[in-house]
Amino acid sequence: MESLIAEKLSIVTRIYLDHASTSWPKAAGVIDAMTEFMRDCGANSSRGNYASARQAATIRERVRGRLAELIGAEGRQCVSFHSGCTAALNAAIHGLMPATAGSQHHVIASSAEHNSVLRPLRQATRRSGTELEIIRCEKDGSLDADTIVGAINARTRMVALTDASNVTGIRYPVAEVGRRIALINASRSSADSILLLCDAAQTFGSLPINVASMGAHVLAAPAHKGSGGPLGIAMLYLHPSLHERIEPTIQGGSGHDGLADRMPASMPGRLEPGSMNIAALAGWDAALDRQPTAPETWHALTTRLHNRLSEIDGVHIVGGQGVLPIASIEFGAMLSCAEAAAILDAEFGIEVRSGYHCAAELHDCLGTRESGTLRISCGPSTTLDEIDRLADALAEIVES
Repeated sequence: MESLIAEKLSIVTRIYLDHASTSWPKAAGVIDAMTEFMRDCGANSSRGNYASARQAATIRERVRGRLAELIGAEGRQCVSFHSGCTAALNAAIHGLMPATAGSQHHVIASSAEHNSVLRPLRQATRRSGTELEIIRCEKDGSLDADTIVGAINARTRMVALTDASNVTGIRYPVAEVGRRIALINASRSSADSILLLCDAAQTFGSLPINVASMGAHVLAAPAHKGSGGPLGIAMLYLHPSLHERIEPTIQGGSGHDGLADRMPASMPGRLEPGSMNIAALAGWDAALDRQPTAPETWHALTTRLHNRLSEIDGVHIVGGQGVLPIASIEFGAMLSCAEAAAILDAEFGIEVRSGYHCAAELHDCLGTRESGTLRISCGPSTTLDEIDRLADALAEIVES
């Protein structure tokens, strides 16, 4: 019994600094909204015309409308729901890339992309014969618009650029790239136009996002990170010009026309087969009520984090300072990142992540392919005192 109580106390007093992976604690009302749905409704949306099924559909469409408005989409039909950001990105990439071999097209991606972008891009381009060019970031993890746009040629049909790095917190010039792609597209036919795909996993819910001002044709974001919502649900934005073009990569029941032998022709049902996670949508609905974190708060957390880490002898900050309160560090030969993370957890109750953070190409640029990094990532609940406690703990570990 005593060990169980101690375990519970350690959980209560833990310092959670892995928000780039998922948020904790969740936004107020999320757990209650999910519990209430499962307890009082629990029905499948679009699978019946009885009261609870209509209630489930109402939740789904309310969240769809709120998200569409939040990102400046042309309409709610531009937003489809998926089991996660990875599933959303796969649906977009495989659904928009040529399905057969023989393509002479060219696709550009940055080396800052997460594996949820790079892996499906690699598979899709291998399958179709499309050339994939990965633009290398600078040694600090940054990448400017000129470098990306300069790689565009007459065969380019897609540019994939993450909104911000999950390793360094650096935000990339998506809006500037989007503006310049729009200028190029103005002189091309619609069949030869370039799509801009944006992975907004790290920024949605933390920083303002508007697909029109970004020039994004495709954008994916999950509920469970900056939004403070639950795991298991994400959105995919598609520009209206792509609604008829995209091919569903998963087929199944849709609740629209059970006699049809293919998925619905219209969005968003075209990309929404099977039973949807309405409980997660109820949680996301509650999370969207939370007031956005002020830019001044993010700046204060980011500055404090980088300043305190830079003061510790034996700790090397990897990459530049970004707009998000994320920092990656390493210790050289004296200590592995995995060992440091284990000590922080066991001795100080501080939870951070060690490894490669699903961004192998970026580690090549940062020079950390052999070691990976120890990543610290803050969220809305993080305090300056918690950052100080992390820095003090790291100093103690290095000294010993």
